[in-house]
Amino acid sequence: MENHENDRNETPTYYEMPDPSSTQGQSSQYASALQPEQVHENVIAGAVGAFLFALIGGILYFIVYQFGYIAGICGLIIVVLSMFGYGLFSGNKSSLKGTVIAIIMSILSIVLAEYLSLSYVIYDVYKTDLSITFFEAVQMTPDFLSEPDVMTAFLKDLGIALVLGAVASAGRLRRR
Repeated sequence: MENHENDRNETPTYYEMPDPSSTQGQSSQYASALQPEQVHENVIAGAVGAFLFALIGGILYFIVYQFGYIAGICGLIIVVLSMFGYGLFSGNKSSLKGTVIAIIMSILSIVLAEYLSLSYVIYDVYKTDLSITFFEAVQMTPDFLSEPDVMTAFLKDLGIALVLGAVASAGRLRRR
């Protein structure tokens, strides 16, 4: 059996206090250790991520619209995806700047998805009678939007998607 008497007489050291004379000029080091770490944010990469993920949501919107469902729920999904994309690409998942950029990208994606969905309906109706391509239908869409009934339906669908997107945005802003 070994003798541990010497170990018992030593004072255990749980932490070491710095010598006050050696810490001059280092107070900012200790103060910064107490503050939360600042996360580097790459805004341009985040904007690209928000745009790409918003486009993925826009594709989903387009597909759901083709099945005859109200694609407005996809507005909410577009915002969530856009915010996720910003956080993934920028390195900062919870900045106000990122939320604003993601919301702008979401709005653009929702409007583009609704416009292209209407263009596809025009293409589907007139492809055999007029032998038009989808891209020609896209070019013809402003003419159809000049019709009050078409514009009303377009704005209604767009409004539902934007309102549901706003719900997702408000939830994100509230958590900040």
